[in-house]
Amino acid sequence: MSGVRNTLNRSTSRMGSANRTSAVASSFVVADGGQCIGCKACELACFAVHGQASGIGASIGTVSVPVVPKVYVVRAGDTYVPVQCRHCENAPCAHACPVQAIRQEDGVVMIDEERCIGCTSCVLACPFGAIEVSPVYRAGHVITQSGLTHRANRTALPRTAASKCDLCAETENGQPACVEACPNHVLRLANGIPDSPPEPRREVFFPRL
Repeated sequence: MSGVRNTLNRSTSRMGSANRTSAVASSFVVADGGQCIGCKACELACFAVHGQASGIGASIGTVSVPVVPKVYVVRAGDTYVPVQCRHCENAPCAHACPVQAIRQEDGVVMIDEERCIGCTSCVLACPFGAIEVSPVYRAGHVITQSGLTHRANRTALPRTAASKCDLCAETENGQPACVEACPNHVLRLANGIPDSPPEPRREVFFPRL
């Protein structure tokens, strides 16, 4: 009998290529809730950074819109905990979005505000309560939704969109504003670690019988 050659794949994972298109694991901000004092400096820093990108003033006397950050400090008894997006690798919010307004870029889950229709499907799907739907502002003014009016006075209704932590994608230094602003160093950025490359294929030769 002639020699038989068998090829063994020593890869530890057999996941389909569709689930491994990105070799970058998620990054997200983690918090030590026991050290948080509830000062909300993270909320203000978050609003200031994202407000500038939308043409909204961020200093005293220039804020003309509601302060709506992308991180929220919640209180449970005597404990304060910042709530932020975990940038899930298999993000349920992205699966729930009917218009594909949520995507993942280099391990960061992003919301396309222009495509979002404000349906709140992502809010219901998020297991951490990290997403809120709020009015959209540009240059200090609310954007209205064409064709939608208030039932009582027929005034135009504001356009709404989902909002959550994007790890300050608009900044250049790569460090989220909330992490830099926290006076107690409660917050830190947990960087995603690239997946280990699969082991090379190994050829095994069986002896001739």
